[in-house]
Amino acid sequence: MWVCRRADHGTPPAGYRLRLEGAEIGVETSMKYLGLTLDSHWTFGAHFKRLAPSVEAAANALGRLLRRLGGPDVGVRRLYAGVVRSRLLYGAPIWAENLMTNRRSLLAVKRLHRTVAIWAVRGLRNVLAAAAAVHAGFPPFELQALRCREIYLHTPDLSGGIGPVGANVRVRARRVLLDRWRASLDTRAGTPG
Repeated sequence: MWVCRRADHGTPPAGYRLRLEGAEIGVETSMKYLGLTLDSHWTFGAHFKRLAPSVEAAANALGRLLRRLGGPDVGVRRLYAGVVRSRLLYGAPIWAENLMTNRRSLLAVKRLHRTVAIWAVRGLRNVLAAAAAVHAGFPPFELQALRCREIYLHTPDLSGGIGPVGANVRVRARRVLLDRWRASLDTRAGTPG
């Protein structure tokens, strides 16, 4: 069960449990529903706090299978990046906007993106994350999450995303993603437009 914020910063009393019709229910500061974790402020901070170590462990485990020198070709490395991306972007249409406003969660996602991009290009730790991402053709996760949200928001009105109209939404969302990525790379480089 979930109880709203108390005066002591949203923490429930230690060991507090409710009994409803003979069943005991613990009181927590967050709630997990369909794989997404919400905290008492209706944000996804707790979701990323739990998700980041799990995805990072999976990324590192998969990365250990791929040698930096020689090893699998780019197709296998793209598959690796896709596995990590799918785990991270689960529920992205729901939490994408919240991610952009939560600095701590955004930093965790950027750190994961850096790890995956460097593994995808067989780079070492001192490789710039932006350079590795461009070389791999792998946009930042936060922009991919916004793309998922864009598709989700525009697809239900269309025939379930099937057919040319649904494909148009995907193409348009991809174009917006690439434009945002290009703009973020330009601002990092200090060059206008």
